[in-house]
Amino acid sequence: MDTPSYHGERLSSTEKQAIRISYPGIAARLDRLPSGTWHRKVMFLFGGVVFCDCLDMYVGGGILAQLLQNGWSTVDLNAVFASITMIGYLLGALFAGYLGDRFGRRKSLLFSTMLFSVMTFLAAFAPTMETLIVMRGLMGVGLGGALPGSYGALSEYTPPLVRGRYASWLGLIGNFSPPLGALLTVLVIPIFGWQAIFIGISLISLLAWLILWRYLPESPRWLASKGRCAEANEIVLSAERSFLQQGIELPEIDYAALLKTTQQEPTKKANWLSLFSKRMVKQTIAISAALFAMNLMVYTITNWTPTIFVLRGMDTTMSIGITVVMLLGAPFGIFLLSIFADKHDRKKGLIICLFLLAIFAYVWSLIPMDNIFALMSVGFIVCAILYYYAILACSVYLGEGFPTEIRLRGSGFAHAIGRLAGIISPYAIAFLLQSYGAPAVFLTNGTVLIVLAIIIGFCGEETRGKSLEEINASTSSE
Repeated sequence: MDTPSYHGERLSSTEKQAIRISYPGIAARLDRLPSGTWHRKVMFLFGGVVFCDCLDMYVGGGILAQLLQNGWSTVDLNAVFASITMIGYLLGALFAGYLGDRFGRRKSLLFSTMLFSVMTFLAAFAPTMETLIVMRGLMGVGLGGALPGSYGALSEYTPPLVRGRYASWLGLIGNFSPPLGALLTVLVIPIFGWQAIFIGISLISLLAWLILWRYLPESPRWLASKGRCAEANEIVLSAERSFLQQGIELPEIDYAALLKTTQQEPTKKANWLSLFSKRMVKQTIAISAALFAMNLMVYTITNWTPTIFVLRGMDTTMSIGITVVMLLGAPFGIFLLSIFADKHDRKKGLIICLFLLAIFAYVWSLIPMDNIFALMSVGFIVCAILYYYAILACSVYLGEGFPTEIRLRGSGFAHAIGRLAGIISPYAIAFLLQSYGAPAVFLTNGTVLIVLAIIIGFCGEETRGKSLEEINASTSSE
């Protein structure tokens, strides 16, 4: 089949080919593809990894509640468990960010997923809480690399006008796991114990790794940015042909504009310091603040809600059951995001969500334990707002905010900063919870959210509807 036509008839075929396989040419050809099967395949491949990783995260609260109730753990050890997980996430995000920018998105994701799968299986056989805590930290390294690797890389495959929708769908796939994870803790833990949860997740993630290894193509943008233009061209040609075989005509690309871009294309040396260059530092701060807020609230809700209920006199089964209903708000909130992600500004959406979350979470903490309906309904609203915000931040906004040559470093760094919330907050939450009760926890969290919303407002760059290269031009270092 002939290569699709382009503007630029005055150029020779050799000149056209050189432009076609340059980085700007590869990016433009990817952006002109209509939304279709090729994009959905890539999204589901990333989605399988995200689903397994998120499932592991959201069983943590139920497992900790049981370990607390049966005397295998304490509130303080639960806090250490949560913090060591965050330390693993932090280290994994930084390491995988380097791997992804240095060796490729695909290799980094395969490494992180395999590490997570193996360590999750081994953790099931931990003989003591202290050993489980150590194994959890190693699991966290794999988790910490896989999530930013998936969320950060998807934007490189998808067109600008539907990029938010695909990122939202990726988040929706992954975050069907909160209610499922909570439900599994209700059904599996009482019969088979918490070890069965870890073994099952390990086997599922191994299957996801095998499918990923077989079918995921490397990011053409990354390949082109490394000078591996022939490989990038083959992947893009394959995608183009898949549309042409369906009778779908592809828009032409203006060769003159691409030629000008190619001639002006700078040679960049990517490193960690690039994130703090004069024109990148504000965006780095904004995205890091957004992910700090996300982790603060996600881990407060998912890891501490069952424990809060138990400490207030509710039995473990009832506490997990209410948590299941609350977490049904997660896929609902992300479904709403998939509708509105490409219709409203990213930055405004983040700020509004943080203010709403601060208010509703505090109100929820004031509800008496005997008002089950109010606990579930307001909790559902809190989770819907939280996960609308979380996926807007970590899947949509994160993947758009950094240039290709440092995209996974930027994603990894922002995730690492976000993980600090998970490292610091468990000790603060344990202290506030035992000394002053749940309202003090959510009043403190709400204050932090409002401060972070202001930071995002001052530092964040709006990215909706722009090509990645257009965003890069306004934020990357000179």
